[in-house]
Amino acid sequence: MTKSPRPASRLSWLYGLHGLHGLAWLLCLPGLLLSAGGDAHAAQMRSRAEGIPGAQASNTVGLGDIWITGGLSSQFRIRPVLGEHLASLVDSSYREDFRALYGPENKLERDLRMVPVMGGTIGLANFLHLDLSSVPWDGEKLGASTARLKLTTPGNDNLRAFGLGVSLNATLSTEEDIYSRGETTPGFDPLLYFTVMADLDLVKAWERHPVKAYLNYSNLDDYTLARAYDQHQFVLGLERKDVRRSWHVRLAATLYKPLATRFNPDPAGAWLPTAFELGLGYRAFLSDRITVTGEISLDPIHPIRFYDKEVNKPPRFQAEISAPLFYTETQAEAIRSLIFNERDRQRQRKLAARTPGGRPAARDSAGSGAATRLKLDELSLEGGKAAESKDLFKGVFEEEEQGVAEKRKQIRSQLKQIEELLE
Repeated sequence: MTKSPRPASRLSWLYGLHGLHGLAWLLCLPGLLLSAGGDAHAAQMRSRAEGIPGAQASNTVGLGDIWITGGLSSQFRIRPVLGEHLASLVDSSYREDFRALYGPENKLERDLRMVPVMGGTIGLANFLHLDLSSVPWDGEKLGASTARLKLTTPGNDNLRAFGLGVSLNATLSTEEDIYSRGETTPGFDPLLYFTVMADLDLVKAWERHPVKAYLNYSNLDDYTLARAYDQHQFVLGLERKDVRRSWHVRLAATLYKPLATRFNPDPAGAWLPTAFELGLGYRAFLSDRITVTGEISLDPIHPIRFYDKEVNKPPRFQAEISAPLFYTETQAEAIRSLIFNERDRQRQRKLAARTPGGRPAARDSAGSGAATRLKLDELSLEGGKAAESKDLFKGVFEEEEQGVAEKRKQIRSQLKQIEELLE
């Protein structure tokens, strides 16, 4: 039995947070995150596979690492409504006037909703991981789920300047297949597609501006339109990564080619004008393990055309919180932490030198002679602990500590190989 359609202009806010499955996840998530981030002074935990919303990084998480995510995302559900069906809802004496005013064409009904998104990532090998994401409740039913198997090049346990990766994806959609001719039941067949990723990390080469660039290609953009359009998506993202926060901008361009559907049985075969999406986002660390990421996006050329053009991008909001359940620091993130810690030490030395009554940082603890330059072999792998060590500010605050010379020798021995990688 089919439901009578709602008016095409009506927007319904469906938050879906009262679904049993989604509620259970949301109730468990805070406890997991608190237990994961209990030690605020431990070394900062980052993933070398850390990307931005809408753009994946080429690398994978470390072997055995498990990350969990949870968040909210706005979505528009599209329901085409037959024009004749709408006319049949009008009193018979006014139907011809209705057709004359609105035409017999099919209309699009849109429902705006906020849905919870849950997911997790597990490292299967040093260069292979499995990523799962799901909408536990979309306001009416269980939402879509996606599995991604990402593979990158071997020898990736380094802070790579350039990286490549590929992801094989399968989305199990619970949306009703309204486009296929002669089929009105939900299309539960998995949608198979792939994503190719490349990125350029300039954190080692561009000291003052640690920028990372992402480039993704996928042969699927919107799974709800997979039966109606052939799709190709290109995404370019730029992110400035700092030790405690980052900012990013993302531009996506999508090509759509109409397929034969029950609403358009004989498409022209030409590609539609390119659809664009511009996103601005921010990432911050609540503690050394919990990361919060958000993004707002819209079509910069036609910000409101999505009301009557289903392929145009509607304004969208995404927010996500992530934390590791199991984590082993990879060499890539150890090097990144060393770079960030050294810059933070230089900043603090400059601040100390400008503080009234403070001594200028004229003597480096390794005897370099530069006012604010530190040797890499004086840094610890664990940034939080290193920042607390009194030895980091020796020569600035003249604090004495027993065993300093012995600790320096141990640190130099541990970090000798990493220093060579950074040179």
